[in-house]
Amino acid sequence: MQRISTFRFFIFLAILTGGGCSTASPPAKLDITPTSTIEKPRAAKAPTPVTLTPKAEIPIKTNSLAPSVPTLAEKATPVKTDAANAHIGVILPLNTTAFRQPAEDVKQGLLLASKLQPGTPPIRIYPTSDETNDVLTVYQQALNNGAKVIIGPLTKSAIAALADSNLVNVPTLALSVPDIEINNRNLYLFGLSLDVEARQVAQLMHREGRQSVLIIGASNALSKRLQSAFSETWQREGGKFAGKIIYSPNTDLNTLHDYVVKTPADAIFLALTAHDASLVRPYLLTQIASYATSQIFTGLSAPSNVDLAGVRFLDMPWLLQPDHPAVMVFNIQAQALSTDSARLYAMGIDAYRLAQLFFLGTMPTSGNILDGVSGQIRLNQQQFTRELTAAEFQANTVVVLDNVQP
Repeated sequence: MQRISTFRFFIFLAILTGGGCSTASPPAKLDITPTSTIEKPRAAKAPTPVTLTPKAEIPIKTNSLAPSVPTLAEKATPVKTDAANAHIGVILPLNTTAFRQPAEDVKQGLLLASKLQPGTPPIRIYPTSDETNDVLTVYQQALNNGAKVIIGPLTKSAIAALADSNLVNVPTLALSVPDIEINNRNLYLFGLSLDVEARQVAQLMHREGRQSVLIIGASNALSKRLQSAFSETWQREGGKFAGKIIYSPNTDLNTLHDYVVKTPADAIFLALTAHDASLVRPYLLTQIASYATSQIFTGLSAPSNVDLAGVRFLDMPWLLQPDHPAVMVFNIQAQALSTDSARLYAMGIDAYRLAQLFFLGTMPTSGNILDGVSGQIRLNQQQFTRELTAAEFQANTVVVLDNVQP
């Protein structure tokens, strides 16, 4: 089976979450932004900060509701569905060239979860193109066929079109986190968001006592978004900025090293791909802690891991914690996939588990929802967020941060 490359995977994430990845012409010299001229992040509506607490070894639970906590089903307006045909509908762009493989990875995760979960509601796949009209037509078809819960769509444009329609009258779990306002109480967002990861990295830095950060990023749109999301949260946490370096293939790494030596930073945020980060990391000071999002992790056996020794990052339990309770359950029959496909596969597993809560009427209104394979999942208003696992590259291996001395 053909796998999407790491580069294409993060372009895919950028498309899903509303940003492009076009690259500006690289600067000929080291592009350094002095501390005094760093653009302060503009106030923005950001997800509620998530605390990265260690996960306890507990049995898998769908939720832990106190008797006084209402479920969404108790608050919702009843929707008439044919009980005989009631099912979970899955709307994915399987009839497209650009999104077929990511959609297939998500679908396989959904199918595995539906196979292994107890009390499984029936599932029905509805393939679509990437045309919004086609997605809306198929969505209506799923409703007509008796869908009680719908998973999808997957792309930003389709989710935006659905949000603007009057079709959503059953719980719908959209598989992306576009920057749109959700006014329909039946429409929920769940997906892989590097912006949210960047915010969690800032929280991790703050919790570990870092005070002043040097940002090293690129000039492409995705890196700029990560820098902005990180900076916004870092400033809110009371952190200081020691400077910013824009890396490009023409950057003189010795000059970069000399600048880092003189900086007052006690932490570095790498808003870079795994390839670029592996080139930059050997020129940084080992006594300054370096952090990054999951885009620098391309697998436990990736050659770049050696050059990234000491860098701390966030990723999902599915890739980092084989002894995680939920991972052990679902990994028994899981497919062998590339790191990028595995993230989508894990998202599919948790998407089905969330949909099952909607189907059974046991979805809590907020708070901790699921100890998922893609992260500890919380619900804040209409968005599910994933609390990720922190880890560190050490020599040619990766160690979960709970076992790393800060």
